[in-house]
Amino acid sequence: MSEHKLLKLSFIFIFILFFAIFLLHHFSIISYEELFSILLASIFTTINFVIAVISIEIAEKKSGQNSLGSFLKGMMIRMLVLILLIIFSLKFLDINQNNFIFSILIFYIYYLTLEIIFLVVRGI
Repeated sequence: MSEHKLLKLSFIFIFILFFAIFLLHHFSIISYEELFSILLASIFTTINFVIAVISIEIAEKKSGQNSLGSFLKGMMIRMLVLILLIIFSLKFLDINQNNFIFSILIFYIYYLTLEIIFLVVRGI
């Protein structure tokens, strides 16, 4: 399976998941606050994953130690961006904190697994 097909399938899965969450809200199974918390968490982790793919692309163009250093710099940037977004959200937005943190965990594990598969497929 190519990496482009893997990325397409993962984003189709996330789109279907978004649609299911919207349907749960539409049928009043979850509240607007829960919907907003889950969607915000998914957007933040998706941003983190996109930065990961970009850092993998940059690291692949470099050789040896430079590629590892570039990948680690990308990981540091991703970590800082995600932490700042989470702190900002918890501090300033009116969200359901339990749903937000749990959704961050679930989406982060999903994207981390996808990132590892992406690295293996690329042969890095």
